Amino acid sequence: MNLRTLLDDHQTGMPQFQDDYLVTTRAGGTLYGQYKQSLRELYKRFRGLRELTSNNARLQIDIEELEWKIETGQESDFELKRCKVDLKEKIMLMEESERAIRDTKREFMRFYQQAAYLKGKIGVLTDEKRHQLDMDMWEFKIKEMAVIDWISSGRLRNSTFEFLHSCPIKMKTRIAQELQDQDKLVEWYDNKEELHIPEDLPKLELPINIDEILSLEDKKHDIKIISIIK
Repeated sequence: MNLRTLLDDHQTGMPQFQDDYLVTTRAGGTLYGQYKQSLRELYKRFRGLRELTSNNARLQIDIEELEWKIETGQESDFELKRCKVDLKEKIMLMEESERAIRDTKREFMRFYQQAAYLKGKIGVLTDEKRHQLDMDMWEFKIKEMAVIDWISSGRLRNSTFEFLHSCPIKMKTRIAQELQDQDKLVEWYDNKEELHIPEDLPKLELPINIDEILSLEDKKHDIKIISIIK
């Protein structure tokens, strides 16, 4: 079996299944929670792409400089030998960098698809609506924490109590009343509506070419990409 064929099957980063179910769905809980998580992951990939692209550009300069030194022969014999070793090393690093960029772009586009889909479900976010959705999300999370505590250890953890008692009084009272009936709460959790991300989300194209977004020469693209993911 060809080694290159095997290595080509190696995928760095996360597969789409993990992006959809074990990251956004698992961390979100509510639709709004999923949206927040997709934006969080999207922005991480954006920053990662900027860093990777910057490193890639530096590697390319290093490679061109080393090639020039070797071709002109203006260095000592020892320096030329060192340059040849450095060149091989930089070329290998470039290969790894390009693989990382390719896989990070793939993840970036998936979380962009998720965010666009969820934004369509949530609609415009006013300050009041965002506040209410945040409260709904945390109410779900605290109840989920309680269920997991009971199932895993038979009692509520200190952290669950702390989250509960940090809530506004009305919200705290409402959740505390629900926590009194453990069986009913576990039944709620087992039968809650699953908010899975559809696997066949429509293909999207960014309004700006991805390579232009990653360009280090035009700072105005920073503003554009932030407006896209908010």
